[in-house]
Amino acid sequence: NCLRMVATQPIPKGHEIFNTYGQMANWQLIHMYGFVEPYPDNTDDTADIQMVTVREAALQGTKVEAERLLLYERWDFLCKLEMVGEEGAFVIGREEVLTEEELTTTLKVLCMPAEEFREFKDQDGWADDKKEEDSLTITNIPKLKASWRQLLRKSVLLTLQTYATDLKTEQDLLSNKEVYAKLSWREQQALQVRYGQKMILHQLLELTS
Repeated sequence: NCLRMVATQPIPKGHEIFNTYGQMANWQLIHMYGFVEPYPDNTDDTADIQMVTVREAALQGTKVEAERLLLYERWDFLCKLEMVGEEGAFVIGREEVLTEEELTTTLKVLCMPAEEFREFKDQDGWADDKKEEDSLTITNIPKLKASWRQLLRKSVLLTLQTYATDLKTEQDLLSNKEVYAKLSWREQQALQVRYGQKMILHQLLELTS
């Protein structure tokens, strides 16, 4: 029946007290508290890549019906492993992939040769062959297998297409103080959310090029 707030340091009389909202991305802050931190202040900001977007990107690489059917078989297997879902998203931070296991397994299963997938499926995905170069930390993305990087890059490009404006448009708005000041408070907050997400996605583009 009470809220306890604990100070992290001594507070002299008359000094201002700050409250932290925790490690939240800008979209979470705007959703829960009605404000955002201007870029690049929020080091906990994230961008989402919808799981079905990765499936769509993989489907673009299929040429015949047999390949499409095999891809859907792979996707169903990932669902069985509870690595993906129709409503789920892979979460990418500025310094780490918050859903590393899910995205690593998805790229691995969707990109592995057909025969290797059969063996992997027979073992219910328990093959313990994860290599260090397959780790999906931000700094290690350029070292991933070419097929993984290509699929991830296609997924990022498809995600960027879902925005009504591109990164340069956002940058122009933010750099023009006069124009930015004319935006409503809600428009400014929404712009900061989009810009932070796009910066993360464009970082992925550079890492997967």
